[in-house]
Amino acid sequence: MGKRNILSNLLDGARILNGSALVMRSAGWALSLCLALHLTASAAASAASVAQVADFGSNPGNLSMFKYVPDGLPPSAPLVVVMHGCAQRAAAFAQESGWTKIADELKVALVLPETDKPLANGCFTWYNPGDVSRDHGEALSIKNMVDKMKADHGIDAKRIFATGLSAGGAMTSVMLATYPDVFAGGAIVAGLPYGCATSLPEAFQCMSTGHPSALPALGKMQKVTLQSAEALPDLSQLPVPKGVCLLLPLLCPPTDGQGISASQWGDFVRKAANFPGPFPKVSIWHGSADTTVSPVNATSEMLQWTNVHGIDPASAAHDTVKGFPHQLFKNAAGDAVVETYSITAMSHGDPVDPGSAADQCGAADQYIIDEHICSSYFIAKFWGLAAPAGAK
Repeated sequence: MGKRNILSNLLDGARILNGSALVMRSAGWALSLCLALHLTASAAASAASVAQVADFGSNPGNLSMFKYVPDGLPPSAPLVVVMHGCAQRAAAFAQESGWTKIADELKVALVLPETDKPLANGCFTWYNPGDVSRDHGEALSIKNMVDKMKADHGIDAKRIFATGLSAGGAMTSVMLATYPDVFAGGAIVAGLPYGCATSLPEAFQCMSTGHPSALPALGKMQKVTLQSAEALPDLSQLPVPKGVCLLLPLLCPPTDGQGISASQWGDFVRKAANFPGPFPKVSIWHGSADTTVSPVNATSEMLQWTNVHGIDPASAAHDTVKGFPHQLFKNAAGDAVVETYSITAMSHGDPVDPGSAADQCGAADQYIIDEHICSSYFIAKFWGLAAPAGAK
């Protein structure tokens, strides 16, 4: 055999060996890819997701129930009721506000009430007397959802909480007031105090000015008498549509107490369930530039819940969290039971901080605002569900 043939054969052999190695490597890559895809598909198939619950008992409020149960939920886990704002959907709000991330990380179950009433713009009717009384309407429907979760998932009855945005925040006030024996804590985000309105016109009025019912200026007319010594008709309880207060703001100026004392705000809660206590601990969040629900309502909520807990509002400890003003109120035993956050320059919405760190959560959307603070994490921390992350 000549040298050329020997060299040619050696080159052909090398090509064959290289080709075989390439085939083997390609087969290995293909096997690895298939295995990765299989594992990913398996993980996706087993990952938790929001599920609707068709039957949860009586439903006088005509609400839909959804739940989110993270994988590996232990026995006696906590439960958080998460309530969306107007025109939002339960599952999307739970994800965008960061609660599904919190649930996965802390092994917390979620119940997600949903309303899509077209006449109410998809809002919980937190102002309707038939929906905000104990064992009636929407309040009872939500309570029955909680009972369903307790029965199906062995929820710890001492660690049940409620939170919500806007109308969902107002409905959080309702649930804490009407079922203080059920909830250990709550968080009101851009919401309203319990008892602020008992009709739709009053709801608009309370949202825009903080006044729960009457025009204070018109109430003074009762002091005027006619020549016949008969008083003018009582206008002090006249509900005022939103437009009047917006066009004539001097007639209904917002004040810290909105004409109602702290004890009167507290009475709304005490009378809702005739419950002796102890009452839920409450976290209050509001944007300082909110023009949809006036920030003065956050002050009313603070007055309401500090009064219920027997706390002097002037006793607050002041600091900042992530650069935002924060107040903390402690009861006689030294326990922090009320707190407030004012999110400087934020409009109407729920503050989030997208990211993967322990104290980050959420995804920005309409009314879900990236303010570099994850309200859901700090709420869970206040309730005692999340360990401090050194984020102050």
